[in-house]
Amino acid sequence: AGKPVGLVCISPALAAKIYGPGVIATLGSAEDPAAAALSAMGGSHEECTVEDIIEDKAHKLVSTPAYMLAQSIAEAAAGINKLVDRVLELAHPH
Repeated sequence: AGKPVGLVCISPALAAKIYGPGVIATLGSAEDPAAAALSAMGGSHEECTVEDIIEDKAHKLVSTPAYMLAQSIAEAAAGINKLVDRVLELAHPH
């Protein structure tokens, strides 16, 4: 439907099943087995720090690793807050 979506923590592992091959998402570290699973399903994994986001502009998809990397709720919140802000920007362009 072209609506923006935010995927957090382990959920980006399903991005290729949702959007199809070529989708870009993050689970944090490329060393994580879930990143390999995303790639095996045709997705493209990009490494990302816990406080940041990865955006697939073509699919209006924003993802962040959250507890795939976070050691505390504050660390997870940094990336999640950034993700929510970006999804809202995509939903309500100025």
